[in-house]
This record gives sequence, C-alpha cells and structure tokens, in this order.
Amino acid sequence: MKSTHTPSIFNDVIGPVMRGPSSSHTAAAHRIGSIIRQAGSPDFTNVIVKFDKTGSLATTYLGQGSALGLAGGLLGLEMTDPEIVNYEKHLENSNFTIEYIITDIDYKHPNAYQISVRYPDREELNILAISTGGGMFEIVEWNKFNVSLKGDFFENLLLFQIVNAKDISEIELTINTNLSDFKLYKSQDINGNLLVTIKSGSSLSKEIENIPGLSEKSNQKFELIPVMPVPSVSEMNLPFTTVDEMLELASNKDLSLSDLAIMYESARTGLNTSSILKKMEEIVLVIKNSIDEGLKGTHYKDRILGAQSTLIETAEKKGLIHKTINNTIIAYTTAIMEVKSSMGLIVATPTTGSCGVVGGALFGSLQEEEFDLKQMGRAFLAAGITGVFIARKYTFSAEEGGCQVETGSGAAMAAAGLIELNGGSAKQAIEAASMALQNELGLVCDPVAVRVEVPCLGKNIMAATNALNSSIMALAGYNVVIPYNEVIDAMKSVGEALPSTLCCTGLGGLAQTPTGKCLYQKFNDKKNTLKFDD
Repeated sequence: MKSTHTPSIFNDVIGPVMRGPSSSHTAAAHRIGSIIRQAGSPDFTNVIVKFDKTGSLATTYLGQGSALGLAGGLLGLEMTDPEIVNYEKHLENSNFTIEYIITDIDYKHPNAYQISVRYPDREELNILAISTGGGMFEIVEWNKFNVSLKGDFFENLLLFQIVNAKDISEIELTINTNLSDFKLYKSQDINGNLLVTIKSGSSLSKEIENIPGLSEKSNQKFELIPVMPVPSVSEMNLPFTTVDEMLELASNKDLSLSDLAIMYESARTGLNTSSILKKMEEIVLVIKNSIDEGLKGTHYKDRILGAQSTLIETAEKKGLIHKTINNTIIAYTTAIMEVKSSMGLIVATPTTGSCGVVGGALFGSLQEEEFDLKQMGRAFLAAGITGVFIARKYTFSAEEGGCQVETGSGAAMAAAGLIELNGGSAKQAIEAASMALQNELGLVCDPVAVRVEVPCLGKNIMAATNALNSSIMALAGYNVVIPYNEVIDAMKSVGEALPSTLCCTGLGGLAQTPTGKCLYQKFNDKKNTLKFDD
C-alpha cells in the first residue's frame, strides 16, 4: 500500500523547530517514537531497534541523535523541551528499556529502523520505518502489513482477520457509506488478514466507532494523530505541481514567489493566508533568536568546535578584516550552527545539518537595515516553495544524496529568498536558486566523528555566501543556462552515483583522515547498548 506524498512547506521544507544535531536522525526518530507511543497506552517494557550493517544509522545513531530522538518520542518528551537532552536519565527512571542491534535487515534503505515493541500483556508491535530527510519519515510496515504512514494525517488502522473478497467489498462499502472527507487504503497479508487505513484531515474516530457493525468485525484498532506541524487535507486542488506551471501562473497574474507559496500551502494544508503568514513569522522569530543566542556565545561539552561566531566582529573591530555583508552572513550562519551544536532551539531549513544557510543568508544580508518581520516571513515562504520542488523530485537526506541535498538545497532556497527580500520576480528567484544549486552538485557528506560540525559549518557558510552571489547574478541578469527543474534532476543522478561512504556514514572523506579517526575515538567511546548480531 503506497499513498501519494505531496510536500508541504511547513512539514517538509521549513521546520521542524527542534533541538538536536540532525533532522534526518533526531527529528525523524522522535516522530517514529511518538507514533509508537500513540499505538496504545505507553506500557511497553522493551523496545528493540535493529539497524542494517550497511546503512548510515549503524555508525551515526548515537553521534547524530537517533537514540536521543527515539527515546524522547517514546518518553513523550517534545523536541522543543530542553529536558530531551537528558533522555538517558529519563530512560533510567522509565518502565522500559531500548536495545540497539546492528545486523542485516531486508529493507535496504540507509535510514531504516526495524523496531519491535514488547508489552506485558499483549502482542508485540513490529514496524519498519525509514527517515527520508529533513525530519520526514515513513512507516512502511505495520505488523507485516504494507502501509504508508507519514504522520501528516489523522489515521485509523483497523484489522480484520481472515477475510475473503466479498468481506473486503462489504467492509469498504460500509466505510464509504458512513464517512466523508477521507482516503481509504487496504493491505492484506499472506494469511488473508486485512488492515484498513483511514486517513483524514480531522479526527474521525467517533464516526468510525459509530459505524453499525464495523467495530464488531474489527479485531484490533489503532488511532494515530498527526505528528507533523500541519495536517494534510484529504483532497488537494494544487495551483501548480511543476516549476514551469508555477512560473506561468506568476507571469499571468503578476505574482511574487511568496504569493505563489501561500497559494500552494493553502491548497496543501487548508490553512488560510493569515494563518500561513503567522506560522511562518513565528518560525522566523525562532531563527532570529538562534542568531542572537549564538552571538552571545554557546557552551556544550559534547562538541568539537567551540563558540566562534563572535570572531568576525572582533576581527572587524581590530581592523583585520573590513565590515561587509559577507562577513555578517558568516557570523550569523555560524551562530545558528553553534546553537544547534549546543542543543539549543533551531529550525531545520531544510535540515538541521543545513540550518544555518537560509537564516544566515537572509538575516545577514540586512546588514544595518531594520528587521521587518512580515517581509522576512515572505522571504522564508519564497525559500520554502523553492525547496518543495526538491522534496517532490528527490530528497533532503544526505544519507541518500550527500551534502548537496542539504546545504545545496539550502543555498537554492536562500537565493530565492534573497530575491524576494530584494523585490525581485518569481522568475529571478527561481533562476537564482538554479545558479546556487548548480554550484553545489557533487558535495559529499563526510562528518568528522559523526558530529554535524566539521566540515558542516564550512559547508553552511559556503552555501550561504553562494546564495548571496547567485541572487546578485540573477538580479543583474546573468544567464542561468540550466533550468531549476533540470538541475534538481541532475542532483538526483549525481546523488545516486555517490558511494555510501560519502553519504553521512562517517566512512569516507574527512572522517577517515588520521585526525578524523582520532576525533571519532575521542567523542564516541561512551558506553552504549549497541550489539552486533553475527
């Protein structure tokens, strides 16, 4: 069973608001844990998590926060809660344990979680889930049934034991007759058991409970509420699905890129214009606060780099460097990354590994200009819709496509946002995004000591300044040559050609230099529950 996924600006591109080193690892794991917690009263006693030997999680689940995120979700700790950093203490005081095993699993995805949840007085729950980048995830198996659960719908799962074709038709007819505004998916196992998934934009649990005869036929029920920032609507009438369609609409109706972003997100989520603007402005304030906090200086024991964002201003005051927009972008990008590395509150844009790019470029470009919240909100919306096309066609997961899909995507988004901030057209914004992304193709992901710090900081700074230069070139009328949609396709082909050692495993590039190996030993010698299944 496979449902069609339509990216959302708030779910897939700008966000989540979170703490932790990695959205692919930390936020996605947290959301998976939150779904498990919803699957019944949290009385589980043991959670066994298996990672594939050849996947990314086998080497990075501790250093990049998968263990933190999953435990936080299972414990009911929010990603914004400072206490999530102390997850190990909370686990010690809980009624369950988590065990990690590195083995061979059949589902060959670099970010695959095979999880068994054991309860004291009922059958265990077995799920197979994948992290797909930027905090997005998908549960693809639920107790051996094929499913597609992404946390953006209200979902009711109903199990019917040993049914035939006539039974299935009757069940489907009964549900269709008594419900509206929903999508229904069916999955049958080899024994003839049927799992029905009912997806809706609002809760239908009471309506389902009152359907005559349905509860008696169902042997097991699970009700899941959305864990994503905005729920999906059952039926979407999108204003465009391709870059060309969007630009044609912009030309015909003289719309800015942020206008188009609002149109899209409204159709995608059902939110009205004022709600979309307000939500984005709240996110913008979180990012501004990250910059302010970073520039004050951050402290955290378990990181490679200390606070450096203040060094730019110090060097300017000493006359070592001249004050420029580029300098400010470097300082602001660094500040955001340092707040991330100290487990402060940040926004993944589009990922935690690239969280400094868009905020650093947009706020840094203001220099001495007064900050306008509404204008900045629209710039981030323009950046968001630019990222939607990447999410639709490929991924933000460095485990699949290298750093080009994280900081490269961030550069494209920031370039488009800078055009919006400077009053440029939607066409100019997309051309700037294309130029920026062209400059990042082939960028590998080789985090030292599996920490999202080195060379991640430098790559964020490079992407943010690349965005500034690309926006200048687009406004000046430079020839983009390759259209944005073709550049995304090229990025996908490059990503598929990259070896797994250069896709966030810590098994290649700078991570495998002598210094990189020494840092790995220094930062990863702590006790853990890791086991290797031979």
